[in-house]
Amino acid sequence: MTLRAALPILALLALTTLSGCGFRPLYATAGDDYNTAANMAQVKVALINDRVGQLTRNALLETLTPRGQSATPIYDLKVSLTESTSEQGFTKDNEATIADYQISASYQVTRRSDTKVLRSGTVRALTSYNIVDSDFASIEAEDAARRDAARNLAQQLANQVAIGLRSQ
Repeated sequence: MTLRAALPILALLALTTLSGCGFRPLYATAGDDYNTAANMAQVKVALINDRVGQLTRNALLETLTPRGQSATPIYDLKVSLTESTSEQGFTKDNEATIADYQISASYQVTRRSDTKVLRSGTVRALTSYNIVDSDFASIEAEDAARRDAARNLAQQLANQVAIGLRSQ
């Protein structure tokens, strides 16, 4: 049997194995009463320090609670950020031409009623930007990298919150 003929059989076998292990899509609503989007709207996102924290929190709020935060949230999300920049790609004159910008976030999702920790961990986002002769252009590139990393980090945090709420 050739590989081309075996591919459909392997795909069918993989799908039946996947359904047998209890896999269910994160945002699926059929088959049970759980609604991921409705539960995510019940999360209160605590304030996060610094400008990057503001950017991350705003992106998180857009993802978790697009219609506004609940007046009586059921869950709390606490996030603490650390950021770092490392220069890369040096010229002959030992001047950096590229920099990596990284944000790390430690998070904890807790249920308010019994303060049970539903999920905690660390996520990271990394972006790069060019360092050019113009100071203004380099600052703008760094700010754009910071905004992109904050959006990426917020999406990762939202996914972790959804997983934590789904697995309770």
